Amino acid sequence: MRALILDGHSRAAAESTQALGRAGIEVVVSAEEPGAIALRSKYASDKLEQPPVVPTDDFVLWLKRQDARHRFDLIVPSTENSLLAFLGLPEEDPLRRRALLPPRLSLQITLDKGLTQEYAAQLGIPTPATRVIRSLAEVGAASDFPIVLKTARSKVIGEGEVRGFQVAIVRDEAARRSVLEDWVPRVPVLEQEYIRGWGLGIEMLYCEGKLVWYFAHERLHEWPLTGGASTYRRAIEPPVEMLEVSRRLLDSLQWHGVAMVEFRRGPGGSFVLMEVNPRLWGSLALSIDAGVNFP
Repeated sequence: MRALILDGHSRAAAESTQALGRAGIEVVVSAEEPGAIALRSKYASDKLEQPPVVPTDDFVLWLKRQDARHRFDLIVPSTENSLLAFLGLPEEDPLRRRALLPPRLSLQITLDKGLTQEYAAQLGIPTPATRVIRSLAEVGAASDFPIVLKTARSKVIGEGEVRGFQVAIVRDEAARRSVLEDWVPRVPVLEQEYIRGWGLGIEMLYCEGKLVWYFAHERLHEWPLTGGASTYRRAIEPPVEMLEVSRRLLDSLQWHGVAMVEFRRGPGGSFVLMEVNPRLWGSLALSIDAGVNFP
C-alpha cells in the first residue's frame, strides 16, 4: 500500500505520515517548502516538491503525473489549499475517490462557513446570530461588541495565489471597519455574535454516508485566549446532544471521509455550531494518542 500526503507543512500531514508509516504503509510526502515538517519524518519514503495550488489545472496535472508514477492507494489533502484543487474534479475521478472526499455539493457547503450556517439552521441546529456582508455598502454600524469577524472561506484564491484569513474578534467600531474594509472586497465576511465559553470538536470518519468512528475533545487553552486556535486540549466523552447534532449534519450531507464538527459551549451547557472542517485537523495527534487513529 502506498499513500501520498499533500501539504507537508501542516501538523495533520506530519501526524498522518507517522501514523501510516508505523502501520507499514509506504508514505510519499509532498510540500512546497523544502523544510516542511512532514518531510523530516523517517517514514517519508519519497519526498516531492509540491507546486502551488494556483493555477489549479497545473496542480491537478502534476498530481496525475505523480499518481501515474507511484500508483497511490490513498491521497491525503492535509489542508484546504489542496482541497480547493480537488473541488473541481468530477466526483467519479479516481484521484478524488482515493482522497476519500464527500459529494461535491457537501464539500462546497462545508468549505463555506456562510453556507454551513444556513444549512445547519435548516436542520434545526443552533448557530450564532450571523450576518453575511458581501459589499462595503452593506457594512453599516454595529450595535454591540465584541463581534466575531470571519471570512466565508478560510482560504481564498485570488491574484494568482491562495490567501488565508484568521478569525478577528473586534471590540470597537474602528477595528471593525478596518477589518471589513480589508476583507470585504476580496471575500464575503460573516459578522457573528461573540459566544462566551470554550470550544469542542467532534471528529468523525464516514464511509458512503455511514458513520464509522468518532472522537471528541475540548479546548483548555486557545490563542488568543478570547477564542482562536487551540494550544492545549484533552479527550472527552462526546456530549450526547453534540454527537447527535454532528451525526445529523453529516448524515444529511451523505458524508464520506473525515470531518471535524466544531462547537462553542457556554457555561450553562448550551452550545452552537461554529463550522465544519472537511479534512484532517491540526489537533489530530490527540485522537491518535488516545487510540482513535483516523489516518
